[in-house]
Amino acid sequence: MINLHLYTQETRLHWRQLLLTLALGLAGALLFAKFRFPLPWVLGPLTATVLGVSLGLKLWMPEWLRSPMIGVLGAVFGTTVSPELGGQIIKWLPSIITILLNVIVTTAIITVYLRVIARHDLVTAYFSAAPGGMIPMAIFGGYYGGDERLISVMQSIRMVLTVITIPIVFRIFGGYEPDGSVGTGVAFEDVGVVEIGLITVVSFAAYLIAARARIPVAQLMGPMIAIGILSGTGTTDWHVPDFLIGAAQLIIGARIGTMFGDLKIREIGGQIFHAVFVSIFMISIAALFAWATSFISEIPIRQLILGFAPGGFAEMSIVGFALGADVTFIITHQLARFFLIMALVPFSVRLLKLNSGRQNGENP
Repeated sequence: MINLHLYTQETRLHWRQLLLTLALGLAGALLFAKFRFPLPWVLGPLTATVLGVSLGLKLWMPEWLRSPMIGVLGAVFGTTVSPELGGQIIKWLPSIITILLNVIVTTAIITVYLRVIARHDLVTAYFSAAPGGMIPMAIFGGYYGGDERLISVMQSIRMVLTVITIPIVFRIFGGYEPDGSVGTGVAFEDVGVVEIGLITVVSFAAYLIAARARIPVAQLMGPMIAIGILSGTGTTDWHVPDFLIGAAQLIIGARIGTMFGDLKIREIGGQIFHAVFVSIFMISIAALFAWATSFISEIPIRQLILGFAPGGFAEMSIVGFALGADVTFIITHQLARFFLIMALVPFSVRLLKLNSGRQNGENP
């Protein structure tokens, strides 16, 4: 049960730290966006708050503020499902199978590397290796008792290297340059209060059902599944405005950054090498699988690389659009990898005998 009195009392005690954290996170996001850095509204706040706590600032971001933001991202992931994907999946089946094979092989190899060489615990190693996105993997990893901060470091370095390396390579040939955007360009007034209200109601109801069913990270998986079904069947054509996407990313990024307050740099300094190494390995293997797939399909190699690259469907789609590639193809393959990893979580948990780090079966 939600303890409103506890949350109110907690906020009264730390409201200055909360405002400072939000302000610092916003400054980091705007700075990253201005200079067109990748994932500005996640990595900007994360970087700014990490620097803040490193300098001794007292920052605070409550869990109760993060949870609904996770639900926003779950809704965003659900809206990306298109009714047209069903027919196109058949056409792209060879490359989709290949990217799924790429995910399984890469995750297995990197998990072993991080467990044996980098000395991660099994939970942290697995969720650091799975290319499912920094935020979902950090959330899942923390839920099952892993080091959420270390997972965030490993995942963020992979994401940054991917979205920087791939565009640099393609910029030489296609003139691509990142624009620092936060979402899909949907303004608040383009959506309307009614649509936002419906998305909120469906997302909250889906969260309650997922929590009742004890689905891990219910606030992420519930809205994603429910809205994904509605979008995929053509029942709805909902969109989440960039304002909410940016706010969600800012709060989640700042929350992760504040978790570094009691973590010494020397504790993770050695892990940075491992993060860079596995990131380069993942990018190289993805490119290798894309190259191999080009022999069994008529899809251009550059488009395959964008679809296989472990950098997130939003970033790779923006790059693909700038290069004139088929954005639907890129989104489909990026989502195929994302949903495969999500689907593998329960199976992997049983296979690796991972236990929730939470008590009483509660979701984070």
